[in-house]
Amino acid sequence: MNIRYTFLVGIALLITASVITQVNLPSGHGQYPVLHWLTDDNPARVAQVAPLQKWLRRHHDPKFILRMDFANDDMSKFVIQGVSGDADDLVDTFDTDLDYLHGCNLLYNLTPEAAKMGFDPSHTYPAAKAAIVRNGKQYLVPTNLGVEVYWVNKAAFAKYRQPQPPRTWTFAKFQRLGLAFVHAANPPGRRRTVFFTDSVDTGVMRRSLGLSAFNETLTRCILRDPRYIHVLHLLYRWTFLDHLLPTPAQQASFTSRPGYGGTTLQLFNSGRYAMISTGRYMLIQLRKFYKTTGPVPLAVSEPPYGQFPNASMGVRATGIYIGSRHKQLAMYFLEYLASRTYNMQIVKTADGEPPNPVYTRTREFLNPPQYPNEAGCSGVEAQGLKTIAIPSAFSPFVLPLTVQRIVQTQAEAGFMAGIYTAGQTARLAADRINWHIAHNVRQNRRLRRLYDKLRHRQKIIDRLRKEGRTVPLRLITNPFYRRYYLAKGWAG
Repeated sequence: MNIRYTFLVGIALLITASVITQVNLPSGHGQYPVLHWLTDDNPARVAQVAPLQKWLRRHHDPKFILRMDFANDDMSKFVIQGVSGDADDLVDTFDTDLDYLHGCNLLYNLTPEAAKMGFDPSHTYPAAKAAIVRNGKQYLVPTNLGVEVYWVNKAAFAKYRQPQPPRTWTFAKFQRLGLAFVHAANPPGRRRTVFFTDSVDTGVMRRSLGLSAFNETLTRCILRDPRYIHVLHLLYRWTFLDHLLPTPAQQASFTSRPGYGGTTLQLFNSGRYAMISTGRYMLIQLRKFYKTTGPVPLAVSEPPYGQFPNASMGVRATGIYIGSRHKQLAMYFLEYLASRTYNMQIVKTADGEPPNPVYTRTREFLNPPQYPNEAGCSGVEAQGLKTIAIPSAFSPFVLPLTVQRIVQTQAEAGFMAGIYTAGQTARLAADRINWHIAHNVRQNRRLRRLYDKLRHRQKIIDRLRKEGRTVPLRLITNPFYRRYYLAKGWAG
């Protein structure tokens, strides 16, 4: 009896869910195909695609209904579904996943249609090309971009009578101004509760000294280098000696102590962090705080550098699943992502930078009327995308998540915890990443062919550098070294 009752209840729930689904579908939906877009559950996402149907009516006769899939926002799930032949028509991803998805042959080649439909690389930032193109073919269309800079709470500096951070600064100036701030903000003998910043990007710091995680052809990890060791020492000093940023234990206490403030943005909003390293997308949440706390006066500073100013950029982008039955309709959606309508939605919702830099010159972007405290800030970040932003270097021979896990574990659980020296940390990180590269190359014949080709190029680069001659840019795969060699005059 219990089993029969459970069965009937289950049937009733399924019928109810079906009715609710039908009620919520737009009228006439049966006339049009339904396309599914795998994307993240961002509060701004619904507003960004709200004008789609109106845009379709103006520009195309074929219509479709777009359904956003938040439940499967996991690349491993998409890969499993894609390999089995049943995945969403459109996949929203980050530049870290392009090699992964491309290697699994899950993305449709957009190149033949991209130029005539207005979403080829010429319609976005030059630095973003490395995040959407592989082997000369375009597989993704940018949906928004971001560059990690320091967003500054000007009120926190004014409160402790400290000068506002400059737009650009060296390691030495960052350290000097940071020390003055934390000394002024934290009375002697009391527990420290106010910090200069929440974090520093050691990858950007390494690059500012001319060192990437990988060599020019992405065939070998080169973190076993004195420049990385120097960056680790700076990280330790700024955390444990100068107290410019919180220790891991202090960060944990912030989120666990009742009423303290919780998340990073709340701590920034309250002035506990005078600066945070983030992108424009954080304004989505910060604007919500304004309703209860009032607006925070903001400014933007670039990351500190050693010799070569740079910043880390990220690209969120959308591609078409190679097995989609609605590829042409999916192309119309990619065209929408490149349109003024969509770009202005990114501007208004503050979800990072719009994919087309043309729209960063609008009044709504530079000086949003509703948020005068943000005046000029987004423009500084957008300028950074044009001048100092460089994509991360992702080797095709090792998963980015593997690299991130090894580097982060060695730095945090090894060096910062006092288990390893900085030199040991650098050596262990490089050796373990290179072990994974060698293992993957041995296991995959296609990777082996590519690896041998790039290793041959690396030998040519090494020889030319040793002889003091310029290196043809076509030999360099690593996006950082492409930019660095040009800046140094080493590329021919």
